[in-house]
Amino acid sequence: MVIIMTDIKEETKQVTEQITEAQAYPSTIAAIDLGSNSFHMIVARVDDYGNFAMVDQIKEMVRLRGGLDSENNMDEAVAQRALDCLQRFGDRVRHLEKGTVRAAGTNTLRTMKTSSDFLRKGSLALGHKIEIIPGHEEARLVYLGVSHTLSDDKGKQLVIDIGGGSTEFIIGKKFEPKKLESLNIGSVSMTQRFFADGSLREENWKAADTALRLKIMPIERAFSSKNWKRAIGSSGTIKAARSIIQALEIEQFGITLDALYILRDRMIAMQSIEQLELEGLKDDRAPVFAGGLAVLIAVFEALKIERMTVSDGALREGLLYDMLGRIQHEDVRNRSVQDLMERFNIDKKHANCVKKTALHCFEQVRKDWGIPKKRELSLAWAADLHELGMSITHDKHHLRGAYILEYADIPGFARRRQHWLSLLVMGHRKKLESEHFHSVHEEEQQMLRYLVILLRLSVLLHRSRLDQEMMPTVEGSVDSLFIRCSSNIKDHALLEADLVQEKAWLEKIGFKLYF
Repeated sequence: MVIIMTDIKEETKQVTEQITEAQAYPSTIAAIDLGSNSFHMIVARVDDYGNFAMVDQIKEMVRLRGGLDSENNMDEAVAQRALDCLQRFGDRVRHLEKGTVRAAGTNTLRTMKTSSDFLRKGSLALGHKIEIIPGHEEARLVYLGVSHTLSDDKGKQLVIDIGGGSTEFIIGKKFEPKKLESLNIGSVSMTQRFFADGSLREENWKAADTALRLKIMPIERAFSSKNWKRAIGSSGTIKAARSIIQALEIEQFGITLDALYILRDRMIAMQSIEQLELEGLKDDRAPVFAGGLAVLIAVFEALKIERMTVSDGALREGLLYDMLGRIQHEDVRNRSVQDLMERFNIDKKHANCVKKTALHCFEQVRKDWGIPKKRELSLAWAADLHELGMSITHDKHHLRGAYILEYADIPGFARRRQHWLSLLVMGHRKKLESEHFHSVHEEEQQMLRYLVILLRLSVLLHRSRLDQEMMPTVEGSVDSLFIRCSSNIKDHALLEADLVQEKAWLEKIGFKLYF
């Protein structure tokens, strides 16, 4: 057995610089927003400078939220309606290359029980992978879309996005969000809760306002008007409110609280949702507008908003800008990982040594193991963060780190990728059980199993923490790995003992280690 060791003279470059070089922009990209009320798709053509122009836009009122029962099970007919929509969307974008289409599920898919089956069928219908994004990630992407569509007034701005199942709150400056929050209050969910019988009587509005103010209260101080210079709204409810206000000539520009009160009073006078007719209100928006308007009024009242500008940019545009950044390796996920390393005082030199060894081994076996090259990012991030829990406890730091990664708000990460990261960090040391990866899709289990084995061996090889390169030669087969180093194993008693123990642990999951 041979160990190759050389002194590291300087910090290695960021993983994205190690792995790939900048690529040319694709000619066409697309984004799909699987909202609680409607599904939206935009297709854009990209020039050589990364600017894009919309060439196609499709919207279908799916009303996915309406299919959830009291236990968050999805009605089969509503699920099929959504899948039929995705099939039609797929006819437009199925031919586009992988990585040029992003489809994001929001609040209803976050809430729905056993959403994995829907995601599998939906991804197949669309021809591209669908990801469920956490609330804070939705807020970040909304801000990215909004901030690119309005002028920069050189001050902090509040962005509000009212969806069917949740409302996102963001304070940011220029293109950078500073505070993010997502509350489970939306146009569909609030209509179901306070206007379920279709009545628009005043008592329903009062009950909604009281409940919504209580929901907003925990974030009220952080997002109040003293913390920003202008307020911006986006998406369905807010755009609908602007259209009605302008059509009724209540306000010429923007939205005010007095204008919203006028809309509410007119709706009360109409008595029921069935009789709701307001100039500027589209028929497909009318059934859920009451709940959305109640949310908007409560937000204005709680945050003391005097006037709101409306942006045409939102989550869909944010997905496009984020995708273009990833293509050119301006990936917010790398920054998020670096921020976590700083916050939890991770030993960067040691993490970098582990990462270099892990990626070196990955490159040798990825074809034998059938792992896509892009999965090296997950391995690199896990290597960077494998000691995340060390600042809390030493003995079980892999468990503490995994817990943080599972539940923290990490900008840029979809729920699925964040869960992968948690599993890799949890499995990087101590016993490895066969059930470790049962929480992910069956087709992902083997890939994550291979990645965690590479991470475990890389951590083991750097147990001495001498900041030295270790570049073993490895060969892989379906259920085994052979590792060779440059000096006799007998000269490294601790390493030999660790490898013997690792061999025994891996045998428990049906994997053979040879050295």
